[in-house]
Amino acid sequence: MTDSTHTGAALFFDVLVDLGVELIFGHTGGAVIPLHVELNKRMRRGDPSPRFILCRQEGGAGHAAEGYARVSGRVGVVLATSGPGATNLVTPIADAYKDSLPLLFITGQVPSGAIGTDAFQEVDTVGVTRPICKHNYLVKDVRDLEWTLREAYSLASQGRPGPVVVDLCKDVQLAPLGESHPSRLRHREPAPFETARADAIVEALIAAERPVIKAGGGVIHADAAAALVRFAERFDTPITTTFNALSAIPFEHRLNLGMPGMHGSIPANYALRDADFILTLGGRFDDRVAVKDFASGKRIAHVDIDPSEIDKTVSTDLHLVATLDAFFKHSLASGRSASHAAWMEQIGGWRPQMPKPYGTGDYIKPQAVIELLSELTEGQATLVTGVGQHQMWATQYYRFQRPRQWVSSGGLGTMGFGLPAAIGAWFADPAHPVVLIDGDGSFQMNIQELGTIVAHRVPLKMFVLNNSFLGMVRQWEDMMDGGHHYETCLARTVDCDPDCTELDQGCRRQIPNLTGLKYVYPRLKTVRLRDPATLRADLAAALAEPGPVLVDVWIDKAENVVPMVRPGHSLDQMIES
Repeated sequence: MTDSTHTGAALFFDVLVDLGVELIFGHTGGAVIPLHVELNKRMRRGDPSPRFILCRQEGGAGHAAEGYARVSGRVGVVLATSGPGATNLVTPIADAYKDSLPLLFITGQVPSGAIGTDAFQEVDTVGVTRPICKHNYLVKDVRDLEWTLREAYSLASQGRPGPVVVDLCKDVQLAPLGESHPSRLRHREPAPFETARADAIVEALIAAERPVIKAGGGVIHADAAAALVRFAERFDTPITTTFNALSAIPFEHRLNLGMPGMHGSIPANYALRDADFILTLGGRFDDRVAVKDFASGKRIAHVDIDPSEIDKTVSTDLHLVATLDAFFKHSLASGRSASHAAWMEQIGGWRPQMPKPYGTGDYIKPQAVIELLSELTEGQATLVTGVGQHQMWATQYYRFQRPRQWVSSGGLGTMGFGLPAAIGAWFADPAHPVVLIDGDGSFQMNIQELGTIVAHRVPLKMFVLNNSFLGMVRQWEDMMDGGHHYETCLARTVDCDPDCTELDQGCRRQIPNLTGLKYVYPRLKTVRLRDPATLRADLAAALAEPGPVLVDVWIDKAENVVPMVRPGHSLDQMIES
């Protein structure tokens, strides 16, 4: 691989091509100019090289790479410059870390001799990112570049996936190559599969009267969704799918209970409330799911690839550190099975409440928007969301059919995630329609990425559920502060009568006017919807457009997300209406 006629920049792309990297999301800047010069030379020569997707801000590039990684299952790669370029990546790095996504973040750095001098756009990227990534590196010698890139790429996807950061000094990019340093030898041996522990978990599942599987995002990361369904069918056990595991099991499957937790489905929360045995597979015990008294009176079993998650927040009765592939293979090969007929009959009585019925009115109901989008796309769209009320309605009312079709920010809850993530999702899988469901507050946080959509002619279908509020916080204000709405009202101006405190449906945000964006982005079609009577036809027309469409849907401002388990409360205190 080494060649004395090459520079570090050339080696950089040699390695990425060899690793199979096809796309890089990012932005340019002074500390990475040598990489962009090399990339442009390769493109002119027709040499193999990744395609660079220029986003409008580094944070947007990071979220786009997250969307790509979620949908493709491959490592998403991001490139940004030093200083503010690197610090703008902090949020997507943390987001990927919380949701265990395989990302490789490459940042430029000042020349190695200038480190520590407070040089222009110098930031201690390794220090800043250490708590929020799986591992990070500072490359100051071109002889360390090849093994570092290869090791970082591998670490991002090995074991429990996560983001890895490589901070690359500018002089390394320009340096001529000599002999590269050999790669480091890592001595961590894989944990042996403990048959006795696996058998004990299966035996406990069979013996239980009211077992429930709590499937986590690790099921998606391991591409183990099909095996999960076979396992649940063999042992006649219902499945709750956590936020990051949504789409692991088809919506209509009789064992699917939907998402549990704070805004989980009624059957999922009822099942976890009444269960005598909970088996968590490839997921942590998040505080939005493992609410007050979650484990009280129940046996808890946990299978996970990451030993640090075992007994971290909830004590287990049984556990196994292993890949889900190994656990499913062993359990299904055992020939054992179970029947929980009485429990499944009880589950069947709850399941018609998934999703929860809702009423109609003079204004468009957000639940209706999502149900119609699900119907019109036959549940096959890659569904992307921002963060807020619209996100929870999407988890409840879209009828997922296939793994890796759900793209959203879970653990960090990053507003502004949806728009750029949808771009990455489309590049990962353009064969399926990509539908973005966003809120007006979340959408505005990375609205600049509309420029990326237009520049690359990405045919996204964007539906902004516009209630003129930061709706989820407004809902909490109603519960905790008597309905006084302050910095949550997006319609209010300095001289505005504070009608927002009354949830006046006529108090609407006019600036920025989303339908006016077609004049800023002439290849972007924009539509505003206000009439419930024509909603189906209007949504169908938007989905049928060949190019990108932004649909500004004025929804009922007073609509809340229910069910809801308030912080500090238990599943038997769930608010259902």
